Parts: sequence; structure tokens; C-alpha cells
Amino acid sequence: MERREIIAIALFLLATLGTIFGVFAVEKIRRNKLYDLELIARAPEHGNWLPQEFTVSYDTEVTMLIRNIDTATHGFAIPQLNVAAREIKAGEAKTVTFTPTQRGTFDFMCTVWCSDRHLEMRGKITVE
Repeated sequence: MERREIIAIALFLLATLGTIFGVFAVEKIRRNKLYDLELIARAPEHGNWLPQEFTVSYDTEVTMLIRNIDTATHGFAIPQLNVAAREIKAGEAKTVTFTPTQRGTFDFMCTVWCSDRHLEMRGKITVE
């Protein structure tokens, strides 16, 4: 193998790996500045909400990114806190911002019929 070929391969690998690491670094910075919590939506037979339980602070604004990585449409609601995201289609993400004004543990759920096990698509949020 000639010296030029080795340099070309090294540059190609450097550019490829640099791009991949750069994308992950930018995404991490973006996540830390744009929202406080990421919630993944999947039908119960494919994993349900991730995480299914989380804690937020009382009277502090919370911005959630709800990402639907499923093939079905989902919705999101915390009825007792008057928080909702109507339709989150497959592959989409929505941001929900709210300030919890009650302490306690509350149910959150999917609000769009997503599968035969739709009623199992629930989780808990604790406000401390």
C-alpha cells in the first residue's frame, strides 16, 4: 500500500469518526439546554414509557421532550396537573412545558389508542 493510500484512509477515518463524535456532542449539549427530561413513547408490548417513573421539583418549570419511536401514534397527559400533548405521530417528538403546583405522585398516560394493551401505557410522576 502506498503512502498516499494510507494518508487517504487515515483522513477518511478521522473525518468519519470526527463527524460521529461531533453529532453526539452537539446532541448532548442541545438536550441539556433545551429540556429537562426526555420521555420515550412505545406501545406496552414494545417497551412502554421510558422512564416509567420520574421525579420533578415543585413550583419549578419543567420542559419535557416526548419522543415517539414507535410505529403507532401516541398521546400524553398528566390529568391531575392539567398537562397534555395531544397527538405524537410515529417518529415525531413534542415538547411540553409545565410548572407543577401540587406535590405528590400522579399518573401519566397515553391518550391515543395505540394497541390492544393501550390501557397499560401508564407511568408515574412524583412532584417533590
